[in-house]
Amino acid sequence: MKSINKMIYAVSVAAFAMTSCSDFLEKEPLSQGTEAIVFKTADHFAQAANQFYNHLPGWSYDTMDRNTDIGGLSQNGGGSAPESSSVWNNNYSNIRQYNILLEKAEAFDGDKSTIAGAVGTACFFRAFAYFNLLKEFGGVPVIDHKLDVNDEALYGARNSRYEVFSFLLEDLRKAVELLPRESTISNTDKGHISREAAQAFLGRVLLYEATWEKYVPSIGYDLNGDGNQSGAGAAKPAGYPSIEAMLTESKQASKAVIDESANGTYQLWNECDTLSYYYLFNIDDKGGNIPNFMGAGKTTNKEFIISKKYDYDLKRGGLNLSHTAITWQAVGISAQFGESFLCRNGLPIRISYTGQMDDAQNNPEFEGWDTFCGEYYHRDYRFVSATFVPDRTTWSSRPEDNRQCTVLGQPYPTPVFPKNNDVFDANDPVYTSATGIFRPTLRNNTTFYGYGSRKYLIEGANRDMNTESADWPILRLAEVFLNYAEATCELGNGKISDADLDISINQLRDRARVAHLTNALIADVWDAGWWDWNENKTVCHKMTMLDEIRRERACELFGEGFRMDDLKRWGIAHINLRGQKLGRHVLNTAYTTEKANDRTYFGEPCYYPEKYPLLYGIYEGSGVNDPDYGRSIAVLAANLNFSQRDYLAPIPLQQIRLNPALKQNPGW
Repeated sequence: MKSINKMIYAVSVAAFAMTSCSDFLEKEPLSQGTEAIVFKTADHFAQAANQFYNHLPGWSYDTMDRNTDIGGLSQNGGGSAPESSSVWNNNYSNIRQYNILLEKAEAFDGDKSTIAGAVGTACFFRAFAYFNLLKEFGGVPVIDHKLDVNDEALYGARNSRYEVFSFLLEDLRKAVELLPRESTISNTDKGHISREAAQAFLGRVLLYEATWEKYVPSIGYDLNGDGNQSGAGAAKPAGYPSIEAMLTESKQASKAVIDESANGTYQLWNECDTLSYYYLFNIDDKGGNIPNFMGAGKTTNKEFIISKKYDYDLKRGGLNLSHTAITWQAVGISAQFGESFLCRNGLPIRISYTGQMDDAQNNPEFEGWDTFCGEYYHRDYRFVSATFVPDRTTWSSRPEDNRQCTVLGQPYPTPVFPKNNDVFDANDPVYTSATGIFRPTLRNNTTFYGYGSRKYLIEGANRDMNTESADWPILRLAEVFLNYAEATCELGNGKISDADLDISINQLRDRARVAHLTNALIADVWDAGWWDWNENKTVCHKMTMLDEIRRERACELFGEGFRMDDLKRWGIAHINLRGQKLGRHVLNTAYTTEKANDRTYFGEPCYYPEKYPLLYGIYEGSGVNDPDYGRSIAVLAANLNFSQRDYLAPIPLQQIRLNPALKQNPGW
């Protein structure tokens, strides 16, 4: 690690001088800013801490759950260790800046209470950085001070994941103690990390590590190593918390934020009726842009507890987001995930009351696949509002789509349908309309793996390519509800009271228009559409509270970068990310009974395998009575090579060459 730390020393000092000092050097009668002069007043500390917000993650396709079980898999695993890693380099570079502020705070001879907020902010961000490193690599070197080129830490070994977690946990606890309450932060400073934000993040990290310790040992692979030949070892510091203690503290931290939300400090965003979940993520209301059909702007959003702030005038997203979303390339929804969204009565699309597939039946609210739109009716609005439903089109900010939202009050463009589905009429204006609605077809060698998602699609006008400026959610109230419910259920050995459900995830189900989850609702009910990721087939599965909380987590947080972390901490990543996966139902659906009515394929079968075969064909299984009979084959098992070693990323090879004391993670 010595060279990378030397690099961090050189690069970070330069960056610190350029960013942290530039705002207030003019206040000092000196020609050049140094660490010795920029931390003389409380204002200096505050301005330095403000620079840390630049380190928060923002819009990136890498954080959209691509190539996961719920997002649609293509290939994975089997790679080799890279030379370098931005996760390693960036986080250690940032940690240096936090350490500088914290060291200067120790030496500050003024009133320490005046710099408490800045110190709390530095503690929070240092914990944030170490949590990033922990999730990526496991144990890493803990650096708690500013390094110079002769520091022994440059040549040190990795600390164990338990030592890293203990260190960041203390930082977070200190941040909670020092940071101001959200209710006391002025409007001009909104977006700064508050006590409740630190508590919410504390709830996240404790739940992560508690469930990692509970489930990951069962994968049959030693990820810690011995610390001598491989890995970071398994040394635990004195007083390291038990799994139960971590879950208890996670629950308490999350409950504190929930209690604060009851005062109106935070609240779920419900400004757009049944489409509130969809519009929550594309609020972008400056420069004449209409963010949603209700015109609700960013000031109405009290759900984002921590977010990366963007502004059309001052800081744009810089991501070609609208194009990516409208062309189905942003957030994916696999067939298994799409079918896992519940009906509005709170039960799965297929149910059994005996546990036998033979007597399984469609949920009374599920209308099946006989029509193109039936499966979308009476379903969770997080699914309906965030997918491209066949009987409607959607607004799009792209000028070439010719359907930018320019007026309030209309959640969807007015659809136009062909005058005649049996006889082609070249003069029918629907064929030149931007809002024409046509029957879906399976063409272009598709795998028909899942559903398109319009989550994050900017709809209004005045948003050219790469100028979309919605805020990126890092931690929102919805996650706090989920963390609370999961920690409570884990503490209860799979049980949770209806009262605890009502103060947490049932609030999310209210927004999604799904019946409350209760103990009575799922008693003696089997999900007959449950995808068994271990067997890679649909089975009849007894409904449990923990499964339903995990389902709720997937439905609420999809596309926000949580899924891979969840799969790993639950010890199921090597199961869910392996094996042949199936796509959507094709045979015995509208695709085999309807004909195309668009200009290009008019009159052809919507599914026409003789002319347009699916890339990997159709799955037949054990025959027509197989619950997966007639699905497309979405991805071949040979393309999926994720294994237990992939729970942790390899230490960059460059770092090991520079510091042989850093031992590679097992399996790499």
